[in-house]
Amino acid sequence: MNKKEIKSAINKAAFQFAESLGYDVYDDSDGSSVTFMKPGTKRHDDTIEWHRSYHETCVLNWASDEVKIDAGLIDAHMKPIIEHYNNQYTPKRVMA
Repeated sequence: MNKKEIKSAINKAAFQFAESLGYDVYDDSDGSSVTFMKPGTKRHDDTIEWHRSYHETCVLNWASDEVKIDAGLIDAHMKPIIEHYNNQYTPKRVMA
């Protein structure tokens, strides 16, 4: 797999896991992050940002405890998946 395929597979796995926790995935279309938000959420403070490049979540300090716990669950779930995919990457060798 090349880097682009690996990043795409990791992000897809994160989106699927967030959806399994009851979150909807909202793409801000800037390519850097997506937002996980449970249906009926009234405050943007209670959302989770997933960084597509860093492959980690980000929540506000004043987010609800439930959201903070869910962000931790997503990060913990994704850690072995990220390691698995990153171990599959072998850079191309340049012949001199």
